[in-house]
Amino acid sequence: MNTNSAVWRSILRLQQIYPEKVNEICNGIGLSKNMLLNPNLSLPIDIFLNFFIEAESVFNDELISINYARLAQIRPNYAEAFGLMFVYSRHLKEGFKLLQTYINIELEGINFVIREDLNEVKVIFIANPKIQHSSVYENLCLSILAAFIRSKRFPIKCINTKTHTFGGAIKEKSVFSCPINSQSAETSIVISKKNYLKKNTLSNTKLVDYLKSIVQEKIDKKVSKVNLVENIEVLMNNYVNYYSNINIQEISDQLGVSTIQLRYQLSKENTTFRKVLNNFKLKKAKNMLQKGLSVKVISYQLGYSDPSSFIRWFIGQTKLTPTTFKTTNKD
Repeated sequence: MNTNSAVWRSILRLQQIYPEKVNEICNGIGLSKNMLLNPNLSLPIDIFLNFFIEAESVFNDELISINYARLAQIRPNYAEAFGLMFVYSRHLKEGFKLLQTYINIELEGINFVIREDLNEVKVIFIANPKIQHSSVYENLCLSILAAFIRSKRFPIKCINTKTHTFGGAIKEKSVFSCPINSQSAETSIVISKKNYLKKNTLSNTKLVDYLKSIVQEKIDKKVSKVNLVENIEVLMNNYVNYYSNINIQEISDQLGVSTIQLRYQLSKENTTFRKVLNNFKLKKAKNMLQKGLSVKVISYQLGYSDPSSFIRWFIGQTKLTPTTFKTTNKD
């Protein structure tokens, strides 16, 4: 798994601003200085993450993985068409949806889920748990999106991170001029609903559509190289505690394809979105039953309004009641 060259160039920018510190980091992780001379380098993710782990001590900043986008002076055009689409989108809501669709081209192995409340919006970043130091990766993605938001002069209400600071669970100020809550259960950015929907005076729908058509080629190539069902399941895992919100429109948006295209691609693999979702939930249900969780807890975690609905669904999938399955599948 690699990071795209556009992301790697942000480290080159960091070197231009802090050459001695970046060289010290490279020495610390055994990264050749000559690698920094290659602007088109595609960097393995473990080296990318180790860079920021080492940077914590060199910069003497426990939150360097959050602050790095501002330190490297990343601007929305850092990722070519992606940033421009964000700048010229109609509002933050459209901008977030665009980035949600395309960000895994630049940062493979990570995605984010948008949760709208009555007065605020939370963007939750979730890295593939198979990635070592996944929480650092989530912080890096958060940092990029936070830089995008601030570039449009919108305030961020707060940032939540899983990072364990030396000072304990305290509120600190980040370079994004907002409180940062460490040791949180999630990595997220919180903004007001008002700013989320505020009309952008620079919006240009035709330009955004044109840029989307350019990026779509990259998406098509990427989707064709992956196991579609596995990729969908990775995205579904992002909805832990929100499984009832899973729907084909959101998943297709994150994959960068239309719902029609997604249905067609799944049909070529002899399956449907409903089957993929049912199989995904069934695996989750069986796993939770084997761990000893109650039917009531499982039903609510999977998004069912009451246990009886879950029991009927489970019987329809397995011809067994959850209790019978649990009894016959003890370790």
